Amino acid sequence: MRAVAQQDTIVVIDYTKVMVGTDQEGELFPVTSLEKIQQAGFFVNGIPEGIMKICSSNELFIWVDGKLLDVIRDCSFYSPQKFFQNAQSDTIFVSFSSENSLASLKCELVIFEQLMVIRDQIPIHRNLRSEFREFVIIVLLALLFFLGIIVSAYPSRIAYLVEKSFTLKASAYEFVNTGFFTGPSMYVLTFYSLTLAFVGIYLDSLLSYGVFDKQNTLPEFFRIWFEISAGIFLLFIVKWLVISIVAGLFRFRDLKNYQLFDFLNFNLVLLTPMLLLLVIDFILNDFSRTWISSGFMLLFPLMLILFVLWFTLKFVNNSPRKKLSIISYLCATEIIPVIILLGWFFK
Repeated sequence: MRAVAQQDTIVVIDYTKVMVGTDQEGELFPVTSLEKIQQAGFFVNGIPEGIMKICSSNELFIWVDGKLLDVIRDCSFYSPQKFFQNAQSDTIFVSFSSENSLASLKCELVIFEQLMVIRDQIPIHRNLRSEFREFVIIVLLALLFFLGIIVSAYPSRIAYLVEKSFTLKASAYEFVNTGFFTGPSMYVLTFYSLTLAFVGIYLDSLLSYGVFDKQNTLPEFFRIWFEISAGIFLLFIVKWLVISIVAGLFRFRDLKNYQLFDFLNFNLVLLTPMLLLLVIDFILNDFSRTWISSGFMLLFPLMLILFVLWFTLKFVNNSPRKKLSIISYLCATEIIPVIILLGWFFK
């Protein structure tokens, strides 16, 4: 609701004074300052009388019981009934998040002194995320189609991926079919890159991390998806070059391809449940925050750490070389690169 002319308002409740936040364990704590807070909210018990006035100089995400209501900048006015449209009880939790801090946030329940000159201009909910929904649906269909091509063209690779990705015993299949620049490896690497990029964009948008560029239109979503996918693909090529050089120095040339083969298998198998969980969340909750938390973003680093530990054990069990030589080789090809990547990730 917006006044036709400059109108004085009376603040009934200043909700920024009763904000609460949640810690990593989900426990509530009072927020005394919004200077360094990126997410906070408040409880509303019953529909109050007045108008919700919400202002922020930064882009602000407004959530009601974990579901996105609107994305605003500057000031917007809302009827309180709007917040209770899909409420399951008389009490709702209204929360806000921003890529920066909530220092500029103002949230007040106000009434106008001159109600006769107020024009009912409650804005229709801006469905800013409709293009993101289209992007998610199109990408999921494309990934499913691509996976169908891989399954039909390389069934033995898929069979190995499903049955033996976590075994500590190296099979003859790995040594015979692990040429890096072969059709199966390139197809699987491309699928892995596209899937990982999509999961990253989905979580970044869902949790408002702002790691990637801001996107508002369908072409921009696809642009950033392809850019991230290409970046992941190129990083894997760099990984292949590093492993090739180090393997030559340590005379492990016969093992370098199966190292890359196992990296793809191991991480793709772990990535698939993540993708399925996001698909379920998208279908049931329309990418809300109902059960996806920031801890979900830690699964990818955990995947890298698990692979290093698992492959170290596998390498030791299947190589006649000295353990010191094996550990030195893995430090150069896996452990140090993972530490560098995690250091960047957690900045």
